[in-house]
Amino acid sequence: MGHADYYKHGDFNAICDVCGFKFKRGELRLRWDGALVCDADWEPRHPQELIRVRGEQNRLKNARPEVTDVFIDNDDVQPEDL
Repeated sequence: MGHADYYKHGDFNAICDVCGFKFKRGELRLRWDGALVCDADWEPRHPQELIRVRGEQNRLKNARPEVTDVFIDNDDVQPEDL
């Protein structure tokens, strides 16, 4: 005879999704992942799974591309250019 081999008005037999033992439905609990489990197999959801991460806010204001350097020799500049 199993654990749930007795009559209880308004309750029915059910199987634990983890251990596979037979219980009355009123003794099983719905776990966060949707499994119907007994008290021995029930576990709360880990709090770290509920953390929401904020996006990074490292945008630069007025960002512009770097200007290419222009190199000149001494012969490129004439006195009239100054």
